[in-house]
Amino acid sequence: MQQVKYYIILSLLLGAFFSCTRDFLEKPPSVDITEDTIFSKIRNAETFLYDVYGNSVPSGLPTGWSVSSSGGIVAGVLAAACDEGDIADSWPGTNRFNEGQWNANDNPEDDFNTHYKAIRKANIFMERIDGVPDATAEYKTQLKAEARFLRALQYFELVKRYGGVPIVDKRLLNSDNLKLPRNKLEECINFIIADCDAAVTGLPAAQEGFLRGRISKGAVLSLKSRVLLYAASPLFNSATSYVPTTDATATLVGYHNYDATRWQKAADAAKAVLDWAPTGSCRLITEFGADKNYEYVWSQPDNAEIILANKSNGWWGIYSDYFNFTMPVNMYGGWYGISVPMNFVKLYEKKTGGAQTWPESGDNANAMYASLDPRFAQSIGYNGASWNSEIGAVQMYIKTDGKPALHGGDRGGGQWLHKFLPRSVTWSSYGATINWPVFRLAEFYLNYAEALNEAQGPVTEVYTAINTVRARSGMPALSGKTKEEMRTAIRNERAVELAFEEHRYWDVRRWKIAGDEGVMNGKMYGLRLKPIAASSEFHFDQVVFEQRVWNDKMYLYPFPNVEIYKQYMIQNPGW
Repeated sequence: MQQVKYYIILSLLLGAFFSCTRDFLEKPPSVDITEDTIFSKIRNAETFLYDVYGNSVPSGLPTGWSVSSSGGIVAGVLAAACDEGDIADSWPGTNRFNEGQWNANDNPEDDFNTHYKAIRKANIFMERIDGVPDATAEYKTQLKAEARFLRALQYFELVKRYGGVPIVDKRLLNSDNLKLPRNKLEECINFIIADCDAAVTGLPAAQEGFLRGRISKGAVLSLKSRVLLYAASPLFNSATSYVPTTDATATLVGYHNYDATRWQKAADAAKAVLDWAPTGSCRLITEFGADKNYEYVWSQPDNAEIILANKSNGWWGIYSDYFNFTMPVNMYGGWYGISVPMNFVKLYEKKTGGAQTWPESGDNANAMYASLDPRFAQSIGYNGASWNSEIGAVQMYIKTDGKPALHGGDRGGGQWLHKFLPRSVTWSSYGATINWPVFRLAEFYLNYAEALNEAQGPVTEVYTAINTVRARSGMPALSGKTKEEMRTAIRNERAVELAFEEHRYWDVRRWKIAGDEGVMNGKMYGLRLKPIAASSEFHFDQVVFEQRVWNDKMYLYPFPNVEIYKQYMIQNPGW
């Protein structure tokens, strides 16, 4: 009991220490005694570091009603702000993106200031941890490496949203210049990579048992791979900015030149993750069969494919915000569910390979669904598919009286998101443990394939990487493609394999295809099903359920006006 009271008191002190809501670079009111107390014992310092974790490791689960540095969009999932998904209800934050109703005063996905609060905490920890008396030098080196990684991770979360941002590599005091200008994009990328390179040497190859969720070498290598892939991609790796701007601003939002060697660096970084994997006991899940492997990866916490997960939320109960925001109607407390548009469904190939052709209408909906890549049925709940042993078949069609069936069917995409809603969630289980996958191994096969194809064309290693991912889901191997054809195939494979994991929303930005018709712009299609008399089949019609709005200035977020008005930062072009 005394130990519990101790941690409660310490948590309250930490809260007081970091409750400042003033300028994001400003020093909180002096509480030096409290800080000295925190860094007088290793268990206090560890608690401080766990607080940094809580503010730094991303989660895409819809867990709340406001934005934070840990990710997530207000009352929804980011998938519903691109072609992966839709929320039919009017108030969740995704709809402001889809309607183009967001700006420098109202961003439902990100709170700029909270990133710097997390960075400040990481800087303080790195400055103070060496002075903690009751820990070995080796352990303090490890903890400092964890904090350095978390700082790098937060800078990446900033860069992918805003481009170049002010770099703060130490605790700032009131006597310091607090109005720091933006650093160039290249400087920010180099800073993140330097932090990764410095952190990796002080960390264990993997974190096992109850330490899963702590930073390992694999997590650092994974971040480096993702950062360099983004840096090499068209949004940043181009001589031309995504919207017209001055040369000075262009270096803040991109490299302002194209360099093919950036792709090779990204390929090398992805290969480093694949080479690390055996030493970290990390591998693709392949032992459950093509119809179960993929679902096992997202439904089983701490499986062998996960490199780093956000484990802060753990078990979710029915009627929690999470299930309220994601479960389909008439299932376990769901308010509105996340529907999947046909725009995205069409990215799933046939099981035999090659694109599935969806006509405007037909009388074979069941057969069309059954023909798709096995990952479709392991990610998406569609009419006639079993949701779980308790719900049984999903009923998502329009009845003969014109009313929707039990689980909907008259609005949105026509299919429900099932991923991250495990079949084990029943009234008797009353919930499930769900961890958000920050990094998993399949991503790095695809990172390697993409970067190497751009650097060298479709060489043997490119085919090996992408076909390894496809094979575990029973999909046929690719062969005989040009560089351009392979680029298209890799992008499609990323969409399917990494679906609903907060990749697509950023991928279409870094590829500069977000404005293409049907991606983040233009018509969103849904499927409307009607039963066919004396048949188990359903008639289907494709209908336009939404017209989405895009402007190229949206490739990067605007900085909050409250910061721009202080006249120390340049706003992103177009805003």
